[in-house]
Amino acid sequence: MSDQNKLAILSAISSELTPGKPTRFSFNSLTKTLNLSKEDLDTLLAELNKNRFISQYVKKGVDGFTIVLNQKGLDAVQDGSFI
Repeated sequence: MSDQNKLAILSAISSELTPGKPTRFSFNSLTKTLNLSKEDLDTLLAELNKNRFISQYVKKGVDGFTIVLNQKGLDAVQDGSFI
């Protein structure tokens, strides 16, 4: 999976949440926005969680998940890179 996809995910979610505050999202809505499958999205979110760009990634039911955007994730969006 590419860093571009990870940045696209962070960009999409960063506009809808406050860093440090848990927010719930829909897999269905993000898969349509980002043109990724639910499985790909889940894999990328798990990688972002592992690398601490997001935290508290928890699946809620069939379509939902909750995450917290960390400052590291917000910095990646603002810089446009993971450097």
